[in-house]
Amino acid sequence: MRTKKSRKKLRVAKGFAARIFGRKIIREVLEFVLILAILYFGVSGVLVLALRTDTYWMAVVSDSMKHDGEGWREIFETNGYDTSQFPLQGGFERGDMLIIQGVSSVTEISIGDVILFDTGRPIPTVHRVVAMWSDENGIARTTTKGDAPGASLDSPLKPEQIRGKVIFVIPELGHLSLWFKRS
Repeated sequence: MRTKKSRKKLRVAKGFAARIFGRKIIREVLEFVLILAILYFGVSGVLVLALRTDTYWMAVVSDSMKHDGEGWREIFETNGYDTSQFPLQGGFERGDMLIIQGVSSVTEISIGDVILFDTGRPIPTVHRVVAMWSDENGIARTTTKGDAPGASLDSPLKPEQIRGKVIFVIPELGHLSLWFKRS
């Protein structure tokens, strides 16, 4: 039979253990969150420096670059370009993730490259370069077009609108980003 004093000591010990255990869990959770934050910002910092852009990845939100056959090559081949030499042969679909490398000059872009550019809308556009020239003032201009059948030519772009070029596509990985944006 326990005495009143021993029961009180037991209650105090249980309360103390609960506080210590609760603090330990909170501490471990906070440490885990801190480690994740350090990893995220560390990796982001490295990618920003390595890829020379703060927009180093983007989820595809439309089907403007979706390939349905080889029809996308026609505009280039009629102008004498060998599309087999283009860096990105396949199209991409809604939900794919694009890895983007920044460009410091239009000279880093060629016809056939897939670029990310601003059009004044909240989400930048990703299309393939179909023409490049200098206007009457010597300013470089670029025209792009989506690879999907029926896509029309975009208005000529100014160099400051171009944010980078797509260097790699990861199929389906962008769905996670689209899901979070919808929530």
